[in-house]
Amino acid sequence: MQPQTFTGQATLVTPSRKRFFIMVLLFITVVINYLDRSNLSIAAPALTSELGIDPIHVGLIFSAFGWTYAAMQIPGGWLVDRVPPRILYSVALLLWSLATVMLGFAASFIALFVLRMAVGALEAPAYPINSRVVTTWFPERERATAIGFYTSGQFVGLAFLTPVLAWLQHQYGWHMVFVSTGVLGIIWALIWYAVYREPRDFKGANDAEIDLIREGGGLVDIQAEQAKVKAKFSWTDLGIVLSKRKLWGIYLGQFCLNSTLWFFLTWFPTYLVKYRGMDFIKSGLLASLPFLAAFVGVLCSGFFSDF
Repeated sequence: MQPQTFTGQATLVTPSRKRFFIMVLLFITVVINYLDRSNLSIAAPALTSELGIDPIHVGLIFSAFGWTYAAMQIPGGWLVDRVPPRILYSVALLLWSLATVMLGFAASFIALFVLRMAVGALEAPAYPINSRVVTTWFPERERATAIGFYTSGQFVGLAFLTPVLAWLQHQYGWHMVFVSTGVLGIIWALIWYAVYREPRDFKGANDAEIDLIREGGGLVDIQAEQAKVKAKFSWTDLGIVLSKRKLWGIYLGQFCLNSTLWFFLTWFPTYLVKYRGMDFIKSGLLASLPFLAAFVGVLCSGFFSDF
């Protein structure tokens, strides 16, 4: 990063780099987010055997997250436009983590189904918040790198922590898979609330960095601007979003991507254990391989996109 000179100053002022610390915060949050999405897949073989749940009902439990997650995307985005990320992310993290802990004590299909629906609904604002934070903290030329870095967190967590969760289950039972990931999320919710601030309020972010972000297209004052203008829902805006051919390319691409990803987030460990006859430890190691490859691909794509 080149030092920048500001009018009326005889010295060069080097912009601070606090935005990269924010990028790390988002990375860790995404790791926890995806662990709470995928922990059921690790616990499923032992859980379903113990509770006597057949594959059809397992499929319903796996799908429950996606139903409410999809349904709450627009309401979640509406909340992101009105509630500061420091508060909304902390509350969402805390609530979905509590629901995750409760999954460790579920003893029936109904309890598992309802709690997974709750986790899906409460995680819905997560990625809109990530986008809001990156738009606030990063100039346009660095955004793809920032997005690629925090998005890679979903695969890092799954690649390196899936074997850990498999070991936890092997040693302490499937209940601990949910309790451990849920407690981790609760702790991180408190840390996020204590640490995260907007650029102008963040300790150590100097004026040079804020100017760099703003001049590069970052919306450093978005919270103050939103407080002045209360945006209302418009069917016209929705019509525009649904009428653009390029956006439909994104929608279809995302649909295909998630259809493939969801198999690995749900059925893959069960497939390895029940149909390939592997033990929990070995299946955990193999289940992590697609995510390790995805981590490398996503991280590189962010750098290449900015390039």
